[in-house]
Amino acid sequence: MNKRISVLSIPIDCVTMQEAIDRIINFTKEPGLHIVATANAEMVMLANQNPILHGILNSASLVIPDGAGILWAAEKQGETVPERVAGVDITKELFRVAGKEKLPIYCLGAAPGVAQQAVDNLQALVGPVPIAGVHDGFFDKEEELNIINEIKESKAKLVFVALGVPKQEEWISEHLASLDGVVAMGVGGSFDVLAGNIPRAPKWMQRNRLEWLYRLYLEPQRIGRMLAIPKFMWTVIRKK
Repeated sequence: MNKRISVLSIPIDCVTMQEAIDRIINFTKEPGLHIVATANAEMVMLANQNPILHGILNSASLVIPDGAGILWAAEKQGETVPERVAGVDITKELFRVAGKEKLPIYCLGAAPGVAQQAVDNLQALVGPVPIAGVHDGFFDKEEELNIINEIKESKAKLVFVALGVPKQEEWISEHLASLDGVVAMGVGGSFDVLAGNIPRAPKWMQRNRLEWLYRLYLEPQRIGRMLAIPKFMWTVIRKK
């Protein structure tokens, strides 16, 4: 079992990409629904204001360190997280493994056509993957029931939900709890990146924990959300 630390009362699993992949694949062979969360500074700050999200993260099967702020906070606490495991990257790797292991995937979220384009791009990259279903993030109550039934009947083993934080985590917890041997992961804006709509930061920026700055450069309207980062850093220093 990998080490689990706490960052502002949110659990973070100290895993590498490969360790996270291995645990997720093992979850598909175990009973129950397994929620995987991709934690960054913004999610941690939200969870400290949102009791529902806080509870979901604290009961999640795996909380991966997706965000430079998480690694920084761990270091400030004298802990070591082996590497950043970005949501986009682990989604890509899970598609690769799912193709080999024949694990059906269901993708839900993003604007119309985006999730399907992401799936098409990933299959072009990693080869054939069993797709249990794809649906965008716009649906009414009736469609929602159809989506839930489709996920259950499709025998999907991996469910990726891109509805934004905290809606995606709350949706998974509320609507998929009865599933067995299924891993569900909130992936935020990953479908947009994988569809080619939003470019990734250059590798040197990823390595130097500056991907957040590149996203701000591409989408200056994110400035309000990005203010969570200095608030997070100040809170970590104050708590320490």
